[in-house]
Amino acid sequence: MRPPCEVVVKEVLPAIRAMLVKELIERHHLSQVEVAHKLGITQPAVSQYLRMLRGAGRGGTLLKNIKKHVQELADDIARGKLKHKQIIERYCMICHSMGQREIICLLHMRAAPYLKREGCKICLPRDRS
Repeated sequence: MRPPCEVVVKEVLPAIRAMLVKELIERHHLSQVEVAHKLGITQPAVSQYLRMLRGAGRGGTLLKNIKKHVQELADDIARGKLKHKQIIERYCMICHSMGQREIICLLHMRAAPYLKREGCKICLPRDRS
């Protein structure tokens, strides 16, 4: 059994972080060390995200829907506007918006196709299930 939170931890969060790392380095011209410091991760982890050794999940097309949110987060991080707590809150807001738009549900169904046959509605917002 694979709960939706496992999909988020294994696919969604690493993909968001990979997108964020790429934005900070390519658009904001930060070094890997600067990005590591701002995100609270190691420089080798930043390197792995850049080389797509981490965060290269199967949800690429679905995750394009959050690109604008990630770009806005990268802009705020690069400007030094956010503390670590606020960055975490923004990650949660991005995941929440993915849940509202059923993106997490679609990724969960890909990871656990047997749930579709059972009529699973675990990932759907509570007011729609």
